[in-house]
Amino acid sequence: MKKSTLIVVALALALGAFVYFYDSKHSVAPPSAEASWKPAFAVKADDITGFTLERKIGNAIFAKQGNAWLITQPVSTRADQTAITGIVNDLSSAKIQRSFAPPPGGNLSNYGLDHPAVTVEFQSKAGARHTLRLGDKDFSGDAVYALVDASKNVDLLPVSLLDETDQPISQLRDRSLLDLNSAEITGITLDNPSGTIAVAKNGSTWQITKPKQVPADSAGVDALASSLSTNQFTNVASETPKNLGKYGLIHPAVTVDVTAKGEKQFHLLIGKKTGDEYYARDAARPMVFQVSSAVYDALDKKFFDLRDKSILHFDPANLATVEIHNANGTIQCSQGKVGNWTVVTPAADKGKSIQSWKLLDPIQDARAKQIYDTPSAAILAHLAKPAVEVTLTDKSGKKTTVSISPVAGDSAYVRTSAGPQVYAVDAKILKDLGFKVADLLM
Repeated sequence: MKKSTLIVVALALALGAFVYFYDSKHSVAPPSAEASWKPAFAVKADDITGFTLERKIGNAIFAKQGNAWLITQPVSTRADQTAITGIVNDLSSAKIQRSFAPPPGGNLSNYGLDHPAVTVEFQSKAGARHTLRLGDKDFSGDAVYALVDASKNVDLLPVSLLDETDQPISQLRDRSLLDLNSAEITGITLDNPSGTIAVAKNGSTWQITKPKQVPADSAGVDALASSLSTNQFTNVASETPKNLGKYGLIHPAVTVDVTAKGEKQFHLLIGKKTGDEYYARDAARPMVFQVSSAVYDALDKKFFDLRDKSILHFDPANLATVEIHNANGTIQCSQGKVGNWTVVTPAADKGKSIQSWKLLDPIQDARAKQIYDTPSAAILAHLAKPAVEVTLTDKSGKKTTVSISPVAGDSAYVRTSAGPQVYAVDAKILKDLGFKVADLLM
């Protein structure tokens, strides 16, 4: 055999031996071995009542109070329930993927366990205490070397335990603006540079009560309520409420008062701007935190932003007839079975079926660009000779008239017999309602 061939064979054998021994030390068991993995701890997640994290990035202590998790050290505050529940679930469900004795002399530095990255101490309702030391990740990156309780062996556990427990305290604390559920909100009062706006829930819809009582844009108020319950602060500026003037929180730019079911009250204050963010405070907690400009913008609402902008609310299924006068004449249609609309006039098309959405959607979908609660004479003059008039008659015989002015710039003015307001809407409504009867037919 040639010398070069012997060298190649020798190198191949050496490489194979290296892979074998390295893999035996660093790799996790193959997926087929999962059935043989053993639980690291005999404890249920719901039975864990508290735990301590000792880390290079700083220690932290967590305790369960009722169904909620709290941080007690290094600060006393609510914990991020999702993050802590994840840690507790991983502790209770952790399985040892492989276990082996450390080298002679107990040298653990090869596994990062001479100075663990994280030491977790936790206790259960029954009083049992456990200790978990987490070192380096293994070669695959999917597992972490660990010492479980008083075991002399080095174990391989899921790497998620290390990733979740080695997060900074800022990621483990509750960063919600207010501790509330948007579904439970019954009232919101906004005091911002535009004035004071108050809304109250009326069944499944919202009503503006200040500065005047008018229907609210329920979708808009729901979005506001959702932003209060889901948005989070970015950083903590101070753990104490000292020197609030420094943060503009003695005379805040925005104040939000929220009422929830059970007469619960919540108060959020937004102060000075700092860079692209704002200082803020939940009155129920001592710290001052920072929020993004998006949070400020969500609370910087004007009266018009939150009021209902529909020109008319009606139930199409409850309509008996609709009559429209436009430049092409008069068209009257009636509804037999729900959704089954036919022509009444003109007589030449009587009984023919129509596409009802072309008749009803332009009115039902129209949204005001501006609302004039006390319209001026100049605005009313536009409606002296309407370009389009629509009369809707419901099944009880009640009639509602919608009058639409000729084009005024890029708008048209709309007034209904349901109220004194005049609405400025997109002039497109005139095109949408400018049809001939032939345009409606099926």
